Amino acid sequence: MKKFVKLISLAMAMTMALGLTACGGASSGSSSGSAAASTSAPADDGTVYTFSWAHSSSANGDRLSDASTQIIDEIKEKSNGRLVFQQYPASQMGAERETLEGVTLGTVDLAVISTGPVASFFPQIECTSLPYLITDREAGWKVYDGEFGQNLGKMSESAGWKFLGWAENGLRMVSNTKHEVQTPADMKGLKIRTMENDVHMLIMNDLGASATPIAFSELYTALQQGTVDGQENGIALTYSMGFYEQVKYMTLLPHVYDPYIVVMSNDAWNKLPADLQELLQEEIAKFCQLERDINKSNDEAFLKKMEDAGLKTYTPTAEQAQLFKDATANVEDKVRADIGDELVDQFIQAANDAEASISK
Repeated sequence: MKKFVKLISLAMAMTMALGLTACGGASSGSSSGSAAASTSAPADDGTVYTFSWAHSSSANGDRLSDASTQIIDEIKEKSNGRLVFQQYPASQMGAERETLEGVTLGTVDLAVISTGPVASFFPQIECTSLPYLITDREAGWKVYDGEFGQNLGKMSESAGWKFLGWAENGLRMVSNTKHEVQTPADMKGLKIRTMENDVHMLIMNDLGASATPIAFSELYTALQQGTVDGQENGIALTYSMGFYEQVKYMTLLPHVYDPYIVVMSNDAWNKLPADLQELLQEEIAKFCQLERDINKSNDEAFLKKMEDAGLKTYTPTAEQAQLFKDATANVEDKVRADIGDELVDQFIQAANDAEASISK
């Protein structure tokens, strides 16, 4: 009898163990919750991993969508169909703040996000919005591909995601519907849309404008209805999103070089086996450079198209540019008060070194 009981107990234990193993296996798609540990699933067991890839830019004719489509196709091909991303452009997964929250919760798998909404989750990113430090995009690439950028990206993982890379939002320029802006005095009274970013808002307010934070997905309508008089985005984005149909004047003086951060939910990352994690890292590096290259090319082509369509552009003189810098001098003090001196000093040094290397 005792022998029979032991046999029954052993059988039950084996059944429970098999059940637990089945529940713990890799699965496809999203799930709620967040796993902070950097782990990976077992090697190829035939599982197909299907994940979301979200961003806020237009589905057609935008460098972000174009680069995403190309790299998503390449990932599927190189993984032999084991890793599949479905692209959700044009804020289909919600405004950027909501999308980023979804990444932390595991309801959005991968997202390409501008820095503004990131500050609510990772305040240290404020240092990247210090004005008039990076005026050349290739200097920006050096900053974010270098030690500073990579360290900042890894630090951001404390907010609850996996950092994958830095793409390019653009050199942010002010454009408006009212009149030409040559100096900060011309900014007075203009309602300028900004991201929900305290530093960007302070920059516009210090220049004499009235900063008005509005979700990116609502910006075109806000310009159309006169809720705001202008906006501050890059050239390519101003064209691809159709904002140039509303604004009539653009000042070609970049106040911020703005990257995109590429992040993945810990849930999704940890589901992947090591070989697919390695492949994804390689492909995101390609994506970042491809998106930057497309954006650079688009800036040149789209600026001419907008000018041909009636957009009036103005490039401030060196003396006028200095007035903009002087008007925003206290922004650095605000950022230092928010996040401390160390990161601010590191960013300024990285930016100065990069600008110097480009000018040689």
